[in-house]
Amino acid sequence: MIDLLIYDRDKKEMERVARHARDMVAYMSDDSLSCKGFLDAGGLYKYLGKDDPFDLSVLEIKDDGDVDLSRTVRSGRTDADIMLVADGTVSPMKYLTPDIRACSLLLRPYQEEAMRSVIREFLSSYFRKKDVPDEGNSIVIENRDGKTVVPYNQIYYIEARNKKVYFRLRDREYSKYDTLDNVRKDLPQTFVQSHRSFMFNSGFLERIKLSDNAVYLENNIIVPLSRSYKASVKEYLRGISGSRNIDTE
Repeated sequence: MIDLLIYDRDKKEMERVARHARDMVAYMSDDSLSCKGFLDAGGLYKYLGKDDPFDLSVLEIKDDGDVDLSRTVRSGRTDADIMLVADGTVSPMKYLTPDIRACSLLLRPYQEEAMRSVIREFLSSYFRKKDVPDEGNSIVIENRDGKTVVPYNQIYYIEARNKKVYFRLRDREYSKYDTLDNVRKDLPQTFVQSHRSFMFNSGFLERIKLSDNAVYLENNIIVPLSRSYKASVKEYLRGISGSRNIDTE
């Protein structure tokens, strides 16, 4: 169970944050999400006084009092991830500080897709940090540069080319002599084949656009989608999350 605290004076916005967060936690993991919402600072201060544990928090910033509240949340749980929702009423210099250490920021005004994107990255970061590399959730890549242990949840996609298999992370790439068929045997179910030579990690998925024959992942990473794999990719995604990430245009 993952515990999320939400502080937001706007009840409808709070409900949207909770809905998107629950959808994405269900999509990214086998965990369930417990959301505790607070419409006023007093209620959250009272809850924090109980010293109950929590994993994540989404906090509104509209005045200096909210900044102080965010500091209190951070001091109570130094290891909990914080996402802030703010507008222009408070200077970012007051809340983007080391004593708050927010890892995500949603700026008003925003489109709904922007909210989804920020929450997705917020939760993706949490799961990547949560998982510790071991034999069950990582791959050992041995090549002439030595041995490297790479967690599966850091791999955006895997590509086979020139008798090698390449593992693409956010800002680097590893490779070894192998085949995609052989590597596939040990991959978790989050990896989906989209092309004869490509498998992508659905944990990083943002959108699939069938008309472009492309899979769009976080951080502007694009993977090809071939005609022969479109049906199986659509079926997989509908099975775990509905068709919200599939653009059929």
